[in-house]
Amino acid sequence: MNSNNLKTLLVIGVFVLLGMWSCGSYNGLVNEETNVELTWSNVEVQYQNRADKIVEIAQSIKAEGKFEKSTLTEIIDARSSVGQTKLDVNQLTDEKLAQYEKAQQSAFSRMMVVFERYPELKTTESYKQLNDEISEAENRIATARKDYNASIKAYNLKVRRFPGNLMANLFGFERKSSFAAEQGAEKRVDVSEALGEE
Repeated sequence: MNSNNLKTLLVIGVFVLLGMWSCGSYNGLVNEETNVELTWSNVEVQYQNRADKIVEIAQSIKAEGKFEKSTLTEIIDARSSVGQTKLDVNQLTDEKLAQYEKAQQSAFSRMMVVFERYPELKTTESYKQLNDEISEAENRIATARKDYNASIKAYNLKVRRFPGNLMANLFGFERKSSFAAEQGAEKRVDVSEALGEE
């Protein structure tokens, strides 16, 4: 093999290696950029999850609160009707005593029916569940943000380090910013608004 052939093979070998390195570097940048996009999507999923879940639970609590308020009103009315029927000592006849007893039993029965139908009012438990859901949603969002920032770090290192920066500049891969909340997107759900409270 003569020296010209050897030089030609060497030049071809260098170009092949350069081409392989270029493809690997480009594909690595594409992979990192895709990972950044995926982790950001995960942050947005957690925002949506928080908004959907918390509003849903808050509306449920609001409905339960209305129901429990009406139940409490029924109980109060039943209790007060027990004491409304009065019997004067001067009117103690068998007939009046029977009417009084019947009215008392009727009012007491209504009150017991209300208690038996709704033995466990649940609004307090639902408020606790809402609080737990808010805390859990915020933790999931914090984790998603950390994952996003980690993917940004890996991407930015690949874009800035030599020799990857040569390929990044050649193909237009630019550094990306870490998590910074957009106007309004980072806000928690206003629970009092969701519950319809002033």
